Amino acid sequence: MAVRAVRVGRWVQQPTKPVSATTFYYSCNNQVIVASKLKLAEFDEGHRQALLTARFNENRELVFGVTGWRSAWVGAGEEKAVYLIIDAQNRAFALEVLAKASYLDGKLTEGHYFADLHVPGIANVRWDKQSLFGHIFSGEVKAREFIYGDTLAGPGLRTKLVKPVNPLKRLIGGFCKFWAHSVVIPRYEAVRRTYRDAHEANVMVELLPISNPERKKHYLFPILWLEDDCRLHLRYFRLTPIDVRLR
Repeated sequence: MAVRAVRVGRWVQQPTKPVSATTFYYSCNNQVIVASKLKLAEFDEGHRQALLTARFNENRELVFGVTGWRSAWVGAGEEKAVYLIIDAQNRAFALEVLAKASYLDGKLTEGHYFADLHVPGIANVRWDKQSLFGHIFSGEVKAREFIYGDTLAGPGLRTKLVKPVNPLKRLIGGFCKFWAHSVVIPRYEAVRRTYRDAHEANVMVELLPISNPERKKHYLFPILWLEDDCRLHLRYFRLTPIDVRLR
């Protein structure tokens, strides 16, 4: 099923330039992960082979049979669980782990996928072995671009910031987040009219560095965003649906 993007709001496009790495900060297990987004051209056979070794450990963490690979659970819905994957070169992407018999073809609408794979180690595995309900995974996975930012519902499953934040930084960050949310509301309403299952937990305020190495379209004015390294970063932003279907 084809998925098309909705274009609502004032976007600007950065001039063409060589694509460099996009750095992001993600708090997990009381630590801040600092990584760069994996580029489309960097996904290779080594990544495919590493993903084929994936399995769940006793703590429902996704682990790999290769050295240096890490994962963090980003979230889950009725059809999949999503993990942040970081390879041995500290490059990050997202992995959608699809549930058996309930995948509804929810898509990232404005980004790229790397590969579709069948991973034997997670096929027919119940995510929570103590539960009678919940996901039973099919073994099918989709590797895709990691969308950096917060959902409209909030930061999701990320842990709290690892150190106290200066009250002034918190005030500035809160005001800028409120302003950004107010700016994207018209586009969010257009997304809800166009896509099924669109809600505040699967539509994201995506954050882009001022250099915008991926040359993504964004709203005109940048904002100061309080990120997981407890610093204010100047970012462009955009609204990006991450798990929706056409009506």
